[in-house]
Order: sequence, then structure tokens, then C-alpha cells
Amino acid sequence: MSRKNWSLRQIFIIALVGLLTSGLLFGGGFLYEKFFQRNPLQKWVKTNPAITGFQLQEQKAGLCLELTLDPQKVDNLQAILEPFIREVVSRKQRPVHEVRIANEPSPELAEVYYQLSFALAEAQATGEYNTLYGVLQSLQAAAGEADFRVYLGTDYLYVQLKKGNESYFSVVPRNDYANLVLAMETKGGRG
Repeated sequence: MSRKNWSLRQIFIIALVGLLTSGLLFGGGFLYEKFFQRNPLQKWVKTNPAITGFQLQEQKAGLCLELTLDPQKVDNLQAILEPFIREVVSRKQRPVHEVRIANEPSPELAEVYYQLSFALAEAQATGEYNTLYGVLQSLQAAAGEADFRVYLGTDYLYVQLKKGNESYFSVVPRNDYANLVLAMETKGGRG
């Protein structure tokens, strides 16, 4: 059945059906997640009262997760965030490269985090966490009635600083490969 004369209408209909078919073929997974699952991550967040909001941004290295937390409902930052990060990775099939928590520390907690950041950087670089624990304990003793904790997760360090009604949360990559200089790969001189 060969047609020698194709009309413009027939060509247009065939092209439209081809575009629709290829669009469904290549974008079907996205459409299914967007329209039929009703944002499963949003449903997951509603089951956890400590997380009040989140936003995902896609970057070249992976996903950037921005969170808003209710400080009064956060007792263990790692127990709240690690399952959510695993859920994001399983749903999006991409690694979470960065986790940001929207909160502003008080000047006192900002100073505590600044002093703690040196021990955090050393723990990231060496993998030794005893110094970090000692610095954390001394900062807590100096602050008086406070609760300073660093939880060691598989991929992140979860920093939780609370004093009175003030709180500050931060999630730091456990191994910051982007900022480490690998001395083993550099060779000095010619030999």
C-alpha cells in the first residue's frame, strides 16, 4: 500500500504522533513522578514534624538540598536528616552533594561554630575524631548550660548547637575531597 501523494495534513499528523510518542517515551518517568505520585518527597516530609520545608537544586556534582527545620523538635539532627537524604537519593537517583540548613546563629553560637570549625576541618582531613570531641566538650563546658553535639554519619557530620532558646544546625561533608590536597599524587623535583 504505497501512497504517492502525501497531503500536508497527513504529514503533519504523522509528525505530531511521532513527537508525542517520543515525548512520552523519553519523559514518561518524569511525568509519572510529577503528576501521578504527587511529589513523594513532600509526603515523606509531612511525616517528620522537625522538617518544615525543603528545596532541591540540581547541580553538576549532584543535588543540593536546602532544609528548613523547627529547632524545638530537633533532638538528634542525624536521626532526622539521614533517612531523608537516603530517600532523596533513592527517589532522584543522584547523590546529594551539599546539604544546607536555613538558620541564623546567634553571635554566641556563631563564635562557638567558628572555634569548632578548626576541629571539624582537622577531623575531615585526618579521619581522627578524638580531638573534635575534646574541643566540643571544652566549648560546651565554657558555654555553661548548653547542648553541643556532632553526630558522625556515613557521609556527613551533623553539627547541632543549642543554648537556651537559640540553636544552630549545620551539615558538613565527612570527607571534603574538594578541598583536600592529596600529597601522594604530587611529586617533587625530577628524578
